[in-house]
Parts: sequence; C-alpha cells; structure tokens
Amino acid sequence: MSKIIVFLLFFCLIFSSTMQIDSTLIRDSSKSFKWSIIPIASQGQMYNKKYLKSMLFVAGQSYSLNRVLYYSQYEDISNLKMRNKFGWWFLGIYITSMIDAYIDAELSTFPERKN
Repeated sequence: MSKIIVFLLFFCLIFSSTMQIDSTLIRDSSKSFKWSIIPIASQGQMYNKKYLKSMLFVAGQSYSLNRVLYYSQYEDISNLKMRNKFGWWFLGIYITSMIDAYIDAELSTFPERKN
C-alpha cells in the first residue's frame, strides 16, 4: 500500500512540473482592478483584451445612467422609484465589471483546452 502511495506522489510531482506558461500572457490582476475603477469606461476589460465584454458593460452602464438622469427630472414618487432602481442597476453593473476584470486577470494563467 505504501509503495502505491509513493508511486502516485512521484507520478504527480513529475507531471505537475512539466506545464509551461507563457509569461507574456499573464495579466496583473491588481492593475486590471485599478483600471476597472474608472466608471463607464470599463478599462479593466480592455486591459484583459475582452473587448466585447467591455462594450456590453459600457452599454449597460450608459443606459442605466441615462435612465437615472431622465427620471431625475420629475418629482413624483413613481419616477423617483424608477430613478433609484436604475441607480442600483448602474451600481450593480459597475461592481460586476470590476469583479469580472479582476477574476479574468487572475485566470489568465490557466491553460486553455485544446479540443
């Protein structure tokens, strides 16, 4: 039994050290997070070279900010509720963009699957 465990440990050590990672593909997650702090710009996604995702976040933030400004013009309670709802949507999209940029940068070193 102990020989099997030693063999498995030896086997795991040999094959775990053979994985090669291209150091130019590694993204700095703190830099990505700092870039994503800029609201509406979604620069963290651009840093990670996720251009489509960046455009989707920018579109969502722009739309919700547009709705906040539109509903801020009126004083009745239903418009204030809509303004607050879209304000929360803006904040949610903004925070999701920051977290996603950070996670994408952290996972940039994972090897891709070859199908």
